[in-house]
Amino acid sequence: GKISGPQSFDPTYGMIVRNKDEFELPLDLETIPTPKEFKDAIQSLSPEQREFCQAFRSMQLESTLFGVVVIQIKPQLEKLLKLAPDGLAKEIDLTEKLMELFIKYQIPSDLLAFEEGPEEISERDPRRLEAVRHHVDQMYAMIGREKDRELAEKEQEAEYALSLIHIS
Repeated sequence: GKISGPQSFDPTYGMIVRNKDEFELPLDLETIPTPKEFKDAIQSLSPEQREFCQAFRSMQLESTLFGVVVIQIKPQLEKLLKLAPDGLAKEIDLTEKLMELFIKYQIPSDLLAFEEGPEEISERDPRRLEAVRHHVDQMYAMIGREKDRELAEKEQEAEYALSLIHIS
């Protein structure tokens, strides 16, 4: 990404690293000339060549900074799902299921988040966590039914293909 201001970072790429995931990031390192060296180097060039070199240098300078931003996902997940801070701290299985639903199945967060009803419920009330757990279970049940339906469809297609072979 790029640093777009004193307090802002515009990400270009992102990745989620979780549990014991490891990754290597090869960097292409190249030294660019200092402002004085650059000025000395382009001094003898024609105005058009100098303008080109200055444009090229500005492109080089735009991409010379590499930034890594680490964002803890669990606290953001708790806010997103309207749970208490550290509400998922002891809920490893639920957290893993939530991550899978978001990443693998692209389930929107509003289908999993706690929904405030007519009565106000305290942020630390266990019913919030139970509601999220219930939503997760419902999603996994729906995904299971869909997988079963797809499997039955594939089996039916295979049986039909087999019956065509026996007829010929």
